[in-house]
Amino acid sequence: MRAHGGDDAGSPHSMPGARFRVLWISAIIILLVAGAAVHESWALQRHSLLPERSGQQQVSPGAPAASDPAAQGAAQGEHAGQQPQGSPPGAAATGEPHGTAAPAPGHAVEPSPEAPHAEAAHDAHDAHGPALPEISPTPGVTFVETMIKLMDYELNGRFLGWRPNDIIVGRFTDNVNHYQLGVLEAIRFTTLRLKDSLTRMGDADTYDPDLELAVNLLMNRATLFWFPSAETSYNEAIQHLKAFVEKLKGGKRTFYYRVDSLKLLLASYKDLLGNVNRSLIVSPVSMFKTDDYFYYAKGIAHVYYEILKVVRVGYEKQLASTMNGLEMMDEILHELHRVEETNPWLILDSDLDGFFANHRANLNAPLSEVTHLLGILSTF
Repeated sequence: MRAHGGDDAGSPHSMPGARFRVLWISAIIILLVAGAAVHESWALQRHSLLPERSGQQQVSPGAPAASDPAAQGAAQGEHAGQQPQGSPPGAAATGEPHGTAAPAPGHAVEPSPEAPHAEAAHDAHDAHGPALPEISPTPGVTFVETMIKLMDYELNGRFLGWRPNDIIVGRFTDNVNHYQLGVLEAIRFTTLRLKDSLTRMGDADTYDPDLELAVNLLMNRATLFWFPSAETSYNEAIQHLKAFVEKLKGGKRTFYYRVDSLKLLLASYKDLLGNVNRSLIVSPVSMFKTDDYFYYAKGIAHVYYEILKVVRVGYEKQLASTMNGLEMMDEILHELHRVEETNPWLILDSDLDGFFANHRANLNAPLSEVTHLLGILSTF
């Protein structure tokens, strides 16, 4: 006989509650696993233009030997210089095959170190920082091709393509939307600086018409659905950038490795990043906005990371001529690499002294250092 008020352990009255708890826990586990599985593909689909190198460094067999001893002794110690205008753009930075044609007559192509020295320099840098790309012997080609690849991936390489103007899907992928807006904004700044200073000898020099058109097309609103759509405008801008690359290869236009043009590029990057830093520390922020600021900053930082790796190689002699210029650029790349690796599954915005993370503050820490160093380099 059973005492009043009690139930046997196996009583039918206890089964529904136990079954509900099991189903509830199972559902949570399934959601967590599914969320982790689709996070990379549905959200950012992280990518890099420079795959990790393994084994011996590839060097173009046709790379010219150095004729200027200063080119080999520009940077000392662990920051020994990179190949200023090394092998063809295909190897790591652009994905194209080796065998690029020689630069057109009239191009001021800097002498590059001998292959063993270049290999040792890359290995020395890899020991303390992100791997650097090999760049085209024609100045500016790899720089512009990197811009093209970054923007083309967001338009045509990413799953579902450009999201900010999607009427249905874009409503549910705001993280990707803001990441792409960050990429777009950084590409706009880079293209504007490419048009205004990197490809002009001075204020009296003419603008390249393809770059003018590219800048205008990139300025179109990112949310335009048609007449024209954002994708149409930005893809057309890419075509003009590709046309400009052909001009560089053919000797019809010139990309100048000058200290003053480098300073202007870095100053533009500092200004944009200063605005990003402010959005990462402003408080309080709506729980629906904190991830928007986070991924917008990630998009900008991704462009900086890829472009400045090319700058680190192409402008090596100019950086080495400034006080600790190479070391500061290496530190910038190191901090941007930290941002690339910051990829939380859920963006939290806790108090700075709270138990949970504040991911905006976590991202702001390395980006603040990047802003500081860009400011120093842009004033030398």
